[in-house]
Order: sequence, then structure tokens, then C-alpha cells
Amino acid sequence: MNRINTSSFALFALAPALGGLLLASLTLAQPDQAGGDWTPNRSAQTGNLPDGPIWGRGGSQPVAANQIFATADGCATCHSASPGASALWSNTGHDVSPHGMWQGTIKANAARDPYWRAQLAAEIKDDPSRAKEFEALCMRCHTPMGHHTAEIAGLEPLSVDAAANHPLFGDGVSCTVCHQIQPDNLGTKATFDGQPVIKPGRVIFGPFHEPATGPMEMHAAYTPKQGLHIRSSAMCASCHTLETGHPGGAGTFPEQVPYYEWRNSVYSTEVESPGDWAMDCQTCHMPGVGSMRIARNPHGQDFNILKRSGVRAHTFVGANAFMLDMLRENAEELGVTAPPEAFEQAARATRALLARDTATVHIGEPRREKTDQGETLVFDVTVTNLSGHKLPTAYPSRRVWIEALVRDGGTPIFDSGDFDIRGRLIGVEDELEIPHYDVITSPDQVAVYEMTAKDTNGQTTTILTRMAERKKDNRLLPRGWSPTGPHADVTAPVGVNGDSDFVGGSDTVTYRVPLPEGTGDNCTIIVWLWLQTIPPAWVEHLRDVDAEETERFIRMYDAASPLPERLALGVRIEGS
Repeated sequence: MNRINTSSFALFALAPALGGLLLASLTLAQPDQAGGDWTPNRSAQTGNLPDGPIWGRGGSQPVAANQIFATADGCATCHSASPGASALWSNTGHDVSPHGMWQGTIKANAARDPYWRAQLAAEIKDDPSRAKEFEALCMRCHTPMGHHTAEIAGLEPLSVDAAANHPLFGDGVSCTVCHQIQPDNLGTKATFDGQPVIKPGRVIFGPFHEPATGPMEMHAAYTPKQGLHIRSSAMCASCHTLETGHPGGAGTFPEQVPYYEWRNSVYSTEVESPGDWAMDCQTCHMPGVGSMRIARNPHGQDFNILKRSGVRAHTFVGANAFMLDMLRENAEELGVTAPPEAFEQAARATRALLARDTATVHIGEPRREKTDQGETLVFDVTVTNLSGHKLPTAYPSRRVWIEALVRDGGTPIFDSGDFDIRGRLIGVEDELEIPHYDVITSPDQVAVYEMTAKDTNGQTTTILTRMAERKKDNRLLPRGWSPTGPHADVTAPVGVNGDSDFVGGSDTVTYRVPLPEGTGDNCTIIVWLWLQTIPPAWVEHLRDVDAEETERFIRMYDAASPLPERLALGVRIEGS
């Protein structure tokens, strides 16, 4: 049977007939009427899960829990900011608590992501015979508590609908998922494709030594323990290394492999002697917030515990500010529970990362050449990738492109990469068939950094489980990428046509702009680098899919602004 794998199209499936057994392992938290200690209903501990506590003895309890997992609001009992405590506030007075920041992230809302649900519906409509396979794979990372509960209990998984609407499993990539991942086999194929090891035992791993065990054991019935793997890229790789299978094809397709890209770069910490550039995923995607106590007591006051240095924010900043806005704007329909402010903060942090720490553009010195047709303005644009992986990376819909505008005074005379109000590239006839350009001579030629794929018949496809071969992959390589480095066979560029300056960390594009007669001597060149996470061409095929999920997403997409995010800006005046 073909293995499949995806990320923004993720993983899980469950037989409704067995759903009752799995649901029987769930307890909805209910305090006693007197407001005293909460005692879980022991009769709920069935469904083949190991016997044991569901939550602690304190008066606060999560919305839902079982013998392995709990919803994040339970953890918020101590790991959210409170006005009466100094814990989890930054030096500037901002809430940097794990729960406060996590709730407005893509991870917290993985089960609610309307694009994922639409894409999954399209995959199933394309090949209904593999529906359970597709769902089972996707749910591993979009509702991982449901997947691992079923796996540990030896049950069939729930359906996507059942899991996404489940009071526990619908809590996305929640606290008790990542913090219970074992170090076993991390960084290997055994744990890729959403298959990290999670075991019964209720051990919560964190990065700090000698954690105070008493409060968590009492209030949550979990035992905290130091586990340095929690800060490793290999742990992130368990869901962010994904391969898909395709009908009629051999092997698998590397749909998302940022971990492989990072390993083949100067940023890898897994080499024998890491250099000055070395850093793990968490360095960028979980920014540091200083030193502080990492918990407060359930009454909103400080615990008498050590302050910890090197605390990192659970913002999980990435590239998809567009989806954060969509979740906020459609919160009620999507069942979102986080306040709008949480999404606004996450989107601001995302856009700040994109604008400040992702890429740069440099415009080389312009020069003029005389031809039989007149004068040509020639200049080079060098794009440098500052990220620790390809740019863009992960889900294959994402693209980055250069817009190069030339003005004679206030009059535009050339614009490659301009776009309309729906984010479509102006002058480009088919946005899924844009070749790689080393030299650009007309506005309908655009330097677009992306991955496109073809199926076993050689046709370009946006159906993830039909992707059999990369047709084009000129995404900017990370600094230090080498054709002899780790995973080079999977991460090597495709379709760059011998472009000698397309190298690890950067690419240079030469623009040759014909100048109208009478053009002045001091043209202005303005260059932008744009990012788009869900381009219009990736949405178009969903419009033809008859499914509730695609209809919903299309409606939300059409009501949103799909304009790209700016990564970098450069300006140069001829002769300066």
C-alpha cells in the first residue's frame, strides 16, 4: 500500500462504529458542586487505555482529558499570566505565557484550519478509495491527541469530523502532545510523518533542570522532567518531515522536508563541530523572552520557584499570517476559542519575522548598453535567504517572488512581478507553469521561487497525493547547502537550468530593461521580495470540488485579502 504524507493536509481516520469505545476514555471535567477538589469519574477510564489518573486533585480542571492527554486550558491553570503574579510577564509588561501565546497560533488551531480541511476534501474526492488512508495520515499532526489515544488504546482512529469536533482531540497540537514526546528515534524515519513516540506514564518533558514536581503532580497528575530533546530540531521534524504516496508510482514524494534542508546547511547543530551559525528550529520560531518564573499558582500568585533564564515564547512564528487572519475573522464559524487579540499578536509576530529576519535584496550598480534598438538598462538583483531552510519551505503552495520596478522620474517604464488586488501576477498566463529565470527582459517574465510538482502522467498537479516528481524547485537554498551534503538527493534544486549563481544562500537575477526613447539619465529601481502562502492558482482547483469544506474555504478566501507579505525592499537610483 502506498504511504502518503502531508502537513497543511495532515493525518487521521477513525471507524465510527468504534468511536464509542474511544469516547469512553474521555472525561469532561466537572468540579463538585461545593467547589472542592475534583475527583475524576473512574468509570470513564475504559476504552483500553492504561488505568491511571485523568487529572489532579486541585479545584481547577481542563475542559476535557483522558489518561494520556488534557486540553491546554488545564495547563493554563499555572502556565498563564495573572495580574497578581510576576511570572510569565515580559520586562515590557506583555503576556508571554505559554498558554497566552499558544492559543492564537496555527498549532493550537490545527484541527480548525479551513484550508487543510478543504484540501483534504479535494484529495478524498480525487481518490475516494483511499479516504481512510488520507484521513489517518492527516490526523497524526492535525489532531494528534486523537491519533495517539487510538494508537495506545489499540483502537481504530476517529473520522476527521469526529476528531476535529471532539472536545479533547480538537484542541490541536496541544501542550500535552509536544511535552510528552519521548526522545526515542527522533531525527529518524521512524518518527517522521507524524509518528513521534508518546507513552503512557504522564511524564511532561521540559528544557529546565530540576523542575519542582509537587505542584504539577498535585494539580494535573503529571510529573515534570528535564528532557533536552524538547529543544531539538529533531523533535519538530516528527511532524514537519512529510512524504506522500501517489497512485501508480514507486516510492514517495518529499512534500515537506524543512528538516532535511536545515540539516544540509550551516545552521545544523547535528554536525560534529557546529559553527557560529548553528541553531535549532526553536531559536527562530520560539523567540526568547528573557528570564522569569515559568509558572504561578492556581490562585494567581507567584510560586516560590526558581526564575529560569532562556525562556522561549510559544508563538511558533512561521510564514502564514494570512491563515491567522482568516481564523480570527471567521472565529465563530470555525469554533475558535482564542480571543481576537491572540491572533493579532501572532500575526504581528509573524509579519515581523518575515520582514526583519527572512531575506534581503541587493541591487547591483546599474549600467546602460547601446543596441540597435536603443538603450538597455542592465542591473543585477541578489536575493539572500536568511532562514535555516529553503525559502519558501514546507507546504508546497508557498511562493516567493521578485518585483522589479523601473521609473523614469515618476513614470513607470518597467514592472516585472506586479500583482492585482487578488494577488495574481499581472501578465503571467499560467501561474503553475512559470520557469526559472536567470535573465529577465520583459514584464511578463517573473522570478518566482517555488516548488511545482507533476503526477505520474507528467501533468502539473496541486493534489498532494498525486505528486510523483518535482517539476520545478528553485526555492532559495539555505546558506551552506551542498550537493554532497545530507539529503542532497531530496533537496537539490530542479529546473534552474545551470544557473551558476543559484547557490546555497542566494540567487542573482539579471534584468535587461529596454528604455523608451528620451528616458532620463537617472532612473530609479525599486525591488520588493514578496511571499504568498496560498496563491490563487492553488485555490482554483478547489472551486471545482463539490464538498462542504471546499465551499466554506472558498467563501472565506474570497472575503479575505490574499495580497502577499513583504519580505524585503531595495531602492537604487541610477548613477548614485
